[in-house]
Amino acid sequence: MIRPFEPLMDIPYYFPCNFPLIREVLERQGVRSGLGLLAAARLYGVTACSDTGLVKTYFNKLDYSEAVWRQTGKTEFASLEEGLREGRRLIGEGELFLVTGTSYYLPYCEDYLSPKYIAKLVDPASRQYLVDHWLAVYGIEETRLHVYDPVPARYIGPLSLQAFDDFWKGNKAIPELAGAKRKEELHSYCSIGIAASDDTRSSSYEELLLRAVATHAHEYLSAREIAEGERTYYFGHAVTRRLLGQLHLILAKGTASLGTLSAFVFDMRWSRYFFRDLLREAAETLGSPFKAHAEAFEAIVAEWEEAHKQLQGRSAAERLAQLGASLEALAGREHRLYETLWADSRTAGLFGKRRRQEDGDTGVRQALLRIVLDSCEDVNRLHDGAIPVELGTEAPLYGRNGNLDSLGLVSLLASVEQGIEETLGFAVALSDIAAAAVPDSPYRTVGTLVEYLLERLPEAERGGARWKNTAC
Repeated sequence: MIRPFEPLMDIPYYFPCNFPLIREVLERQGVRSGLGLLAAARLYGVTACSDTGLVKTYFNKLDYSEAVWRQTGKTEFASLEEGLREGRRLIGEGELFLVTGTSYYLPYCEDYLSPKYIAKLVDPASRQYLVDHWLAVYGIEETRLHVYDPVPARYIGPLSLQAFDDFWKGNKAIPELAGAKRKEELHSYCSIGIAASDDTRSSSYEELLLRAVATHAHEYLSAREIAEGERTYYFGHAVTRRLLGQLHLILAKGTASLGTLSAFVFDMRWSRYFFRDLLREAAETLGSPFKAHAEAFEAIVAEWEEAHKQLQGRSAAERLAQLGASLEALAGREHRLYETLWADSRTAGLFGKRRRQEDGDTGVRQALLRIVLDSCEDVNRLHDGAIPVELGTEAPLYGRNGNLDSLGLVSLLASVEQGIEETLGFAVALSDIAAAAVPDSPYRTVGTLVEYLLERLPEAERGGARWKNTAC
């Protein structure tokens, strides 16, 4: 006998297939959760990109522990029969049986036996990743199973044993997909274990929502740039800086090609959708002031959507300067809203225990970069500066290509000194301007200043700075 099952079916189209299933598993474990919070637990609401221009979630680069939910493991069974035995056991205990496979063999999916499914994944120019599809089994009979598969098919109901077997063998068993260049690890006859994380057991739903907002606001305002090998990854406001940097380059070169810029703005929308969902949950559960914040962010999302439309069409190049000013203003309003969100949520703390890189210079260098860029923004705002902070480490400061005069440089260095003392907990004197006159001045760019600061720190501090609990 199949137990009654009425799960959530109205899922926004941009959600991955696993989050609704995870929600149902946690509900059966007695844990309250929402789709917005589940996505926020993996920082889907933090805009991120690599230096290749690929915009996606890079949760693993930020070294947060698993919040709200965790994957307890994957089990790859030797056969269909062995896997079904485990499924019957779990379902008999009142749990869902989460499995992965290929939508190519699901009769209710658009991908069912479709040549387009294969073609789009093996196309050398494709940006799509080949990943296994998740669904939940809530009943097993002799000739059919009962499955819950809300994304994207919005399906709940029976599936023949043969169709399930074909699905469960996975993309790994489709020879034509062997040539797909972008793919995650694939499995056959695989099941997934999900459980609530420790912080979920010890915190209320309201506390987790507030912590999720705080973590997202923190990461947006931190504007981190993380180098790994030959790649650099950008987060939060640093992504917006890269967008504005591309815009400045287009204006400087006079090119009419806006395709890359338009695509970048389009790809940034997904993280805003996820953060919007988180704020909606916070507004519904926590009330004021998050109701007002959610409404303000809705308006910002709508403005970015309109900006994307304006960047398309032949007339966009003619209006580029005007569009550039509008984007600069929009980015400023978004930044100020995140500052407000941080002020209203910071007491909740951040997700998990952040594991900072303290072996070597990497962690301190990242902190110094953030301090210098924040100081540049202060100079721009308070002293009518024109430092192009969106260029990151390449932003010119002083000298032939710089935008600062001597007085502006003094103001910047004073702000940097204060930032180092407040954030890292020790003093560095930068009042000597003599170094500005030498040919290889350390004040040429943001990057050279960061390296100069790193050299000025005592050896003990470079190996592990005394971090204070500050965010912005």
